[in-house]
Amino acid sequence: MDTETVEKLIPVALPPGFARNGTPLQNRRRWINGHLVRWVDGGLRPVGGWTAATTAAGATIQATGFPRAALAWRKNDSTAWVGVGTHTKLAAYSAGTISDVTPAGLVTGAADGSASGGFSAWGSGAWGAGPWGGAGAAGTITDADVWTLDNFGENLLGCLTSDGKLYASIPTAQATQLANSPTSCRALVVTPERFVFALGAGGDPRLVQWPDQQSLTSWAVAAGSKAGSFPLQTGGRLMAGKRSDRETLLWTDADLWAAVFIGGTLVYSFQRRGTDCGLLGPNAVCMAGGAAYWMSSKQFFTYGYPGPIRPIPCEVSDYVFGDLSLAQRAKITAVSMAQFGEVWWFYPSASQTGTENDRYVKLNRISGTWDTGNLGRAAGVGTDVFPNPQFWASDGTLYTHENGQNRSGQVAFVESGPLTDGDRVLRIQSLIPDTLQGPLQATLFGKDHPQSAESTFGPYQLSAITDVRLTTRQPRIKLDDLGAAVDWRLGTINLGVIPAGYR
Repeated sequence: MDTETVEKLIPVALPPGFARNGTPLQNRRRWINGHLVRWVDGGLRPVGGWTAATTAAGATIQATGFPRAALAWRKNDSTAWVGVGTHTKLAAYSAGTISDVTPAGLVTGAADGSASGGFSAWGSGAWGAGPWGGAGAAGTITDADVWTLDNFGENLLGCLTSDGKLYASIPTAQATQLANSPTSCRALVVTPERFVFALGAGGDPRLVQWPDQQSLTSWAVAAGSKAGSFPLQTGGRLMAGKRSDRETLLWTDADLWAAVFIGGTLVYSFQRRGTDCGLLGPNAVCMAGGAAYWMSSKQFFTYGYPGPIRPIPCEVSDYVFGDLSLAQRAKITAVSMAQFGEVWWFYPSASQTGTENDRYVKLNRISGTWDTGNLGRAAGVGTDVFPNPQFWASDGTLYTHENGQNRSGQVAFVESGPLTDGDRVLRIQSLIPDTLQGPLQATLFGKDHPQSAESTFGPYQLSAITDVRLTTRQPRIKLDDLGAAVDWRLGTINLGVIPAGYR
């Protein structure tokens, strides 16, 4: 057996992002797990903290019901507002005040989805075995009811799936139904040309209907009016729409369409941009950097004019889709964090005891890397209007995120796969930190082969060079901040190692 006695420094310099597909050994020299972290310029740090929004009197801002959509916009007086639709209410918040603008006679929605006949999580039933919200031979999924929200100038527009009507409010006035508008709609979107699109209008899952340009009430088709409608030639059901600079994107649960303004008697040209890329939930899409990012069936996609649609490689897809609750898929919500180049999806896991969103998966759209965590948020908005992201928890509480470092005592951490391929026995002698603004601590793990029991060593405080004693073939490391409200930084940790014999 060949041995050495001189200690060597081995840097723990792992690339950004998590790799959770496959076995830990397949993901050696990668981070495989963590919570509340991000990489900025290649360096690891915690995400910012959050504080509950309060009234002038100090009372917590809280919506009634389970939040199902949020929208930020400005009124004509330049005040910033965030609207929130819950399964029972519509409300608007600004400057410490939340106003109930729920329309009279609103048909309240189902708080939870349900599944029968074999559906629960990915792998328990075939995708496409039943229509969206309907029944098939293999099972039935009935979705929770959700809002889609948009703004038409200073008007807040909304549609709740259980109700199907289109409403408008200039907060703090009560929302009212758009006169002459269709009913039994699934969603709405306002186009760049200031047309209101009613999606799934009149109960037709493929019909797009709109009033005259810059009008909320002139829905009748008549001479001199640009009001009209168009049934998409699709096997899917309309789910959601988002406007971009050049076109209005329309998702079904099967494909993506674009409405391109052409004027004349046709008004819009409807063009299918791609198939097999349908939207998983009505709010599982957001715009970021001029492109759309959305969650689909076991896959993520992005599209920006002039295309094409691109699947996004995802090194955590097994973890996400392997425990995503199909019954609660309508609750998935996507939010852009533009200041960090991130897109967050909050989603409900199938293994939890509850039914609300309890996890997130996050894409750094600049580096193409992913990470995950356990944080429940039901709806939210980025920083287009407010200086900080605004998120609604499932209990209706409004939180201002990236605000200080208080993360409600939650521990931010990262955990690696094996740091070696297990070919050689290593005697780890010391741990040499490179951190800023701790406290951070390290826990080491070791095993001799993939099936052997893993031993735990530590934790060790990362404040100075620390002596450790660990002999193993497959070392791993976990770093955490003990729940401290500190904006720490992690550089490159070095392990002092004496290589021993080969297998």
